Amino acid sequence: MEETKSKVVHLKRLDPGVWIGISAVLINIITVAVYVYQARIMQQQQHTSAWPYVEWLPSFNEETYFVEISNNGIGPAIINNVQIELNGEKMESIDLLFEKLLGTSYFPHLTSTIKNRVLPAGKSLRLFQINDQKRAGQVFVALQKQSLTISICYSSIYGDSWVSTGINVSSGPCIDMN
Repeated sequence: MEETKSKVVHLKRLDPGVWIGISAVLINIITVAVYVYQARIMQQQQHTSAWPYVEWLPSFNEETYFVEISNNGIGPAIINNVQIELNGEKMESIDLLFEKLLGTSYFPHLTSTIKNRVLPAGKSLRLFQINDQKRAGQVFVALQKQSLTISICYSSIYGDSWVSTGINVSSGPCIDMN
């Protein structure tokens, strides 16, 4: 019992310099924790400030039919991969899509490769465009009767990734689209 009393008395008699040292260490630990927390918040803000939001929509006006891919986010989108499916069957190219829809791809149309491209914020690319009134109407009607799915896997400059299937965008790693 006397030994316990002497330890308590000994703690009370610690040099004020030791108490100041212990206080300084505790303050430093708290300061480091605050800095780590602030750095994490700043990193999240940086990721948010470079957030791309890629959507694609078809357009038809009786003379022209096209599919336009837009980045409606606030940061550039790095297009990693694109997968096109018609009724669940993977299409290796836009021309193959037209072959399946119309039986031919030999008509005036424009196509664009978007894989491995950077789409700046607020900008658009056309995946394809048909300016021939007859063929534009044929593709429009054919696609009304079938299921066209376009999945665009893209990432931000920080490596965060998403998959766009039109106006629906889901976050997460890109699935194998090859």
